[in-house]
Amino acid sequence: MVTDDEILSTIQKMISRAEEPKMQKHFVSFNKSLLMLFDDLEKNIAIIFENGKGTVELGTIEEPNMTIKTDSRTIIDIIEGNLSAMRAFMSGKIKADGAAKDLIKLQRLLKS
Repeated sequence: MVTDDEILSTIQKMISRAEEPKMQKHFVSFNKSLLMLFDDLEKNIAIIFENGKGTVELGTIEEPNMTIKTDSRTIIDIIEGNLSAMRAFMSGKIKADGAAKDLIKLQRLLKS
């Protein structure tokens, strides 16, 4: 089973990619919130982007701009490069809600 620390550090690794030089231009004015729901852990992770930087915390937020529902192993496999985000989405392992342009922007962070 995936621990809280493992999923939080994996998500933080993904979010920190927004601050890399080649990614900064895509996220410089990105001010959105994301709520990730993990049924297998019975936990939620809230991510807030402000001016290109993301913060990650265990918990929930009111009225997020985007919501992603998945299981912890799927998101870890995607972030580690063992599973394509598009394949996971098409097979129903990930369900996403929010503006398509925002979700596509986040997809950039999933690519190593």
